[in-house]
Amino acid sequence: MYKNEILKENIKNFIASREEDISLVFLDLKDNSNYMYINENEGFPSASTIKVLIMAETLNEVMKGIYSLHEKIQVKDSDRVDYSIISCLENDTYTLIDVLTLMIISSDNTATNILIDLIGMENINNYAEKIGLKNTKLKRKMMDKKAAEAGRENITSAYDMLNLFEKIYNYKILNSDMCKLMIKILSENTDYEMLLRYLPSDTKCAHKTGDLYNLNHDIGIFSINDEKYILGVFVRNSKFNHISKDIIGKLSKLVYTNIKKAF
Repeated sequence: MYKNEILKENIKNFIASREEDISLVFLDLKDNSNYMYINENEGFPSASTIKVLIMAETLNEVMKGIYSLHEKIQVKDSDRVDYSIISCLENDTYTLIDVLTLMIISSDNTATNILIDLIGMENINNYAEKIGLKNTKLKRKMMDKKAAEAGRENITSAYDMLNLFEKIYNYKILNSDMCKLMIKILSENTDYEMLLRYLPSDTKCAHKTGDLYNLNHDIGIFSINDEKYILGVFVRNSKFNHISKDIIGKLSKLVYTNIKKAF
């Protein structure tokens, strides 16, 4: 067993030394009595972490038989937004599973907006409430600057995202096949700039990042030897995004190093 109290003290000291707003959640998935929460219920702009909720509700609709993972989804020119793989490609038809996967592994905003239109913002928010996410709400589509300027910001908390990831890991929502699919997709995330920043390239982590101006989040399920844990770090009010990414990376390394020393 790793040295839990030393780890907690190191994390507290690191966060206390920073001027940024930081929320952190840590949960040992083999021993739920071993956890650490710092500012866990503080509301944050969700950035792209809310896409995990959108994925869960999309698969909920698939389970109901409303949609099929392999049905064709039409992409209209009006759907395409900047900084999107789908927007850069000429294809105008994708399967639902491809749209879902692109939303997570490359955080594709066109894919996300297509799913919001398909599933419905109200259904997504109702599902968040149903599964116990108390501080999470989808209020606008991705890249909607007018809505953001009007104060309609998507929100969540580190604890809500921990709650969602723990339910996925333990098959507490949907069914085991759908939860396994979500973990598989999250494991293919191509963003290595935060939680995985200072870890070995073969580190196993099913995670989702978020990125806005001077705000970065990352939360994921780690498998390190026989240990499994969820770690999420949410950072805002940093002077630059590269600073918040570095903070997330260093906190993740603290956890990883502490656990590795036990083996």
